[in-house]
Amino acid sequence: MLVSGAVLLTNGSPAGPAQVRGPAAVMAPAAMAVPAPADDKQLALDVLDEVVRGDFTAVSGRFDETLRHPAPAELLARSWKEYQEEFGAYRSHGEPQQVASVQGTVVNVPLHMAKEPGEFRVTFNEEGHLTGLFFLRTGIPVP
Repeated sequence: MLVSGAVLLTNGSPAGPAQVRGPAAVMAPAAMAVPAPADDKQLALDVLDEVVRGDFTAVSGRFDETLRHPAPAELLARSWKEYQEEFGAYRSHGEPQQVASVQGTVVNVPLHMAKEPGEFRVTFNEEGHLTGLFFLRTGIPVP
């Protein structure tokens, strides 16, 4: 699903496109940062590196069973291309941060894009498989 140029692949059911214009109007409490094991942060950076290199087959290989089949590498590649069309080319990223969520282990990585900042968010299950992958505008709260 596209949300302001973001791909949302989660729980095995990518949805159709939806555009959100302007800044987020939803006011939510700030997500509480929690210490992340180095492995979780590094795993998020490894996934981001694969995305930036265009190795979408490797990324889709990290998906859990429910996400692997409905979210092929081609969908991920198209979503990343559309995200860069809106936010500009990827330049670099900031420090990853884990946040508390009922969805699993969530790691946010700030993105420095050519046009405007963005955020890369991944959710992992206990086995370390991806259950969610998001290209977001900044300020989207963690559910």
